[in-house]
Amino acid sequence: MVLKCKNSNLEALLMFFIFSMVLFFPSLTMILLGQSSFTPGIVAASLCIIFILGIYFYLNRTLEFERSTIFVLLMIFFCCFSITLHLFIVNQQLPMLVEIDTNRFIFSFACLFIVALSAFLAALYLKYNSQNSHFYGAVKVSFIILLINGLISLTKIDFLATGLAKPTFLFLEPSHFALVLTPFLIYFCLTLSRYKALLLLLVVGGWAGYIQNLTLLIGVMLAFTISTRHNLIFAISLFILFLAALIAIFGIDSLSYFTDRLVLSGDNDNLSVLVLFQGWQNAIETLTTQSYLGGGFQQFGVTTVSGSVSDKLYSLLGFNINQFDGGATAPKLVGEFGVFGIAFLCCYLVFYLRIFLRLRKKKSFDKMDIFFYAIFLASFLEFFIRGVGYFSPLMYIFLISIFYFTVQKSKIKLEKNESNC
Repeated sequence: MVLKCKNSNLEALLMFFIFSMVLFFPSLTMILLGQSSFTPGIVAASLCIIFILGIYFYLNRTLEFERSTIFVLLMIFFCCFSITLHLFIVNQQLPMLVEIDTNRFIFSFACLFIVALSAFLAALYLKYNSQNSHFYGAVKVSFIILLINGLISLTKIDFLATGLAKPTFLFLEPSHFALVLTPFLIYFCLTLSRYKALLLLLVVGGWAGYIQNLTLLIGVMLAFTISTRHNLIFAISLFILFLAALIAIFGIDSLSYFTDRLVLSGDNDNLSVLVLFQGWQNAIETLTTQSYLGGGFQQFGVTTVSGSVSDKLYSLLGFNINQFDGGATAPKLVGEFGVFGIAFLCCYLVFYLRIFLRLRKKKSFDKMDIFFYAIFLASFLEFFIRGVGYFSPLMYIFLISIFYFTVQKSKIKLEKNESNC
């Protein structure tokens, strides 16, 4: 019995380890090692997860691969093959003086395969873990850590010496924190009671207003719209009252940070707006003037066409900014994969609307399903509001959510050796 309890505790630790490696390790790696992206941390976390889960399945489980599991593996290999074939075709169509960054492609391709395989194993483990209480415990503890991180960041003390104006403790900047926090916010707003969810939204919305972060404020609005028990008109009215309260507390001048970012125009001098506008303009210019197939995987800013907004940013700063990530993931996809990127986004939005309406109807769902639905809905922020590239914590768990729902009807049989203590 003691051995069974120890196994249960080890499984709980393994669950929390997976969450920690995905949510916090990439950001800490980025800060402590002075990296410019999440990629090194995400890849290192993925390798650790592959290694540990590989041993876990080998020692404790017997997997019988059914159709859905084999389908996911084939899908991963097919996507990798398609990405390579696409780049080869694009390379034949590029203008004479434009060259593909081969080293960047090879490195990113290897990273993509590692991350996809890791996300697949994590999806299998999270779905078929015999102790679901471990999953919920890891979700709660991770959310508490995120809330504590938010409270610490209110001090605006730069504990990790990032040198930035808005240090966010375990995260380099508030937007990175917002992208990780939002799926948890949506999940708990859907699973907590009405008043607890409203209190949570007020606290997180107040944090976003005080720190001045539009990404998280949109995340709060998204969580409120999804979880509210009232109709959408009433929900919008309540959100307007919330904004009025923010104005009364922080003053009208504090809203200039948000209003400046809502004017989506290349004539706007706000850097955040210009970066996002630059991504879409460069993507559209690439499709209309160079190739409807785009510039190739991870070639945004290399083979893609630069527009007038890029020139404006360079004149303002004296250097290029966010030229590789597109400002958001959606324009990056369009710029790199052309019509295929547009087709993917259309499919994404169709599924997004279906999931949104399904949750709004308040049908009965398993809590684990709700969590992965929340991840899918939160990914909207990274696709269209504030993207940091393909390799980020939110994109990683977004990939897990896709694999999770693909294999959830699979009949993988696991030999269970532990019991509740």
